[in-house]
Amino acid sequence: MTMGGTTLLSADYKAPGGKLVRVRLTEADGRIGSAKISGDFFLIPEDSLRKLEIMLEDVPMRENELKLLVDRFFRGTSAQGLGVSPDDFVKAILAAKPGETGS
Repeated sequence: MTMGGTTLLSADYKAPGGKLVRVRLTEADGRIGSAKISGDFFLIPEDSLRKLEIMLEDVPMRENELKLLVDRFFRGTSAQGLGVSPDDFVKAILAAKPGETGS
């Protein structure tokens, strides 16, 4: 769905362990405007998920840039995903792009 040059994107990605990572994004000109991530996984500390969402703002929706940012997030915050890996977040975001599967 497109509104005023901004496209709303979403994806439900199943991580290899069976956990769901749900991504809702706004995208304009190939960059993430805003991100909301949810699912049946745990990320500790609890407030770290919101920090990741904020870090994703204005990041190009390209695999290399996303991997660098997500890896930097996990290293810098010492966040731990229970049932999901950093790569699962990247795959979920990429799966939201039209024509992508995230696999």
